[in-house]
Amino acid sequence: MLTRIKAGGLIVLTLLLAGCGFQLRGGDNLPPELQRLALAGDDKTPFYRLVSARLQRAGVQLVEPDGATPVLTLAPLGQGNTVASVNARADTLEYAMRFGTRFTLDMPGEPRQVFNVAFNRSFLDKSDQALASSRERQQLQDQMEREAAEQILRQLNRLSF
Repeated sequence: MLTRIKAGGLIVLTLLLAGCGFQLRGGDNLPPELQRLALAGDDKTPFYRLVSARLQRAGVQLVEPDGATPVLTLAPLGQGNTVASVNARADTLEYAMRFGTRFTLDMPGEPRQVFNVAFNRSFLDKSDQALASSRERQQLQDQMEREAAEQILRQLNRLSF
């Protein structure tokens, strides 16, 4: 009897959440106007392939630009490092890595929409462990590329036409 009450309560709670429009994070519910999309940019970069894979996973059909299809254009990635902290001997201890890109969405009959994606991350300079430091920097860059691709999809999810 108690199990039935718990199951019934769970069903009611689920229906209430579904009825109010609640959605789990990470759900890729792109607007219907973006279900067919042309992707432009440097198709030889890992970032382009990552965004392409994320779009396809979200159910987007990637097509060639034909004038009637929205075009998502990815700008090249920008990255820069600045010194974040130094020790008493003026040796660099920590760097701040800036990472960013811009993408545009051209909808037929609508003005171009421009979006920016930018991240700042810090990493330690391990001068006595050069290989570990370069590996950490590469892992951080890969993580930032994944985050940028996810942010592009989140920004596209929020669009309404």
